[in-house]
Amino acid sequence: MTSDMDFNGADTQDAAFDLIPANTLVRVTLTIRPGGAGPEGWLTQSKTSTALYLNTEAIIMEGPFARRRIYTRIGFRGKNAGSGDDTYGNRGRALIRGILESARGIRAEDQSDAARSARMIRSLGEMSGLEFVARIGIERDKDRPDEPGRNAIKAAIGPAHGDYARVMGRMPQPTLGLGTGAPRMAEPNYGQAAPASNSSAPFWAR
Repeated sequence: MTSDMDFNGADTQDAAFDLIPANTLVRVTLTIRPGGAGPEGWLTQSKTSTALYLNTEAIIMEGPFARRRIYTRIGFRGKNAGSGDDTYGNRGRALIRGILESARGIRAEDQSDAARSARMIRSLGEMSGLEFVARIGIERDKDRPDEPGRNAIKAAIGPAHGDYARVMGRMPQPTLGLGTGAPRMAEPNYGQAAPASNSSAPFWAR
């Protein structure tokens, strides 16, 4: 076991702080950092308006940027949600849909009952622990144009993308016995009979 006092294996400062290039595809695990707002407390209230968002942390699972953390605010309801077009909330909901499709192996154009169920969650907390393919972007502060900016998730990549299977490693399959949480990654069971229906399967996979 490596000693906590041995820093030979630590990243160099360049590796730890340099921005990940824009449009890099990585497999990440998502965590929602509860802000105490909303029915279950998963949302965070903006300090400057009535807008609500999900405060998320995504850990890169493998590759040259493994263990790097990407912090992204996903809009849920904009400050003008009650009086007009909620662009902020709509963009966030589109990203949430993309995350669910990526994590559960659903194509965006699939409108089957199973696919529609896979895009449904019973709680925002179910998003914590999801693994999906993310496209990394760079966000810059318009008031500080000279600063390099920071990395954020710009999009979730689904199975229609040519690099999805390579980055994800294998296609997600619903596994029985998981309650309503995210599906585990399961190997395909070619040539075997389909398992009997199980009420403990994720509700979207029944």
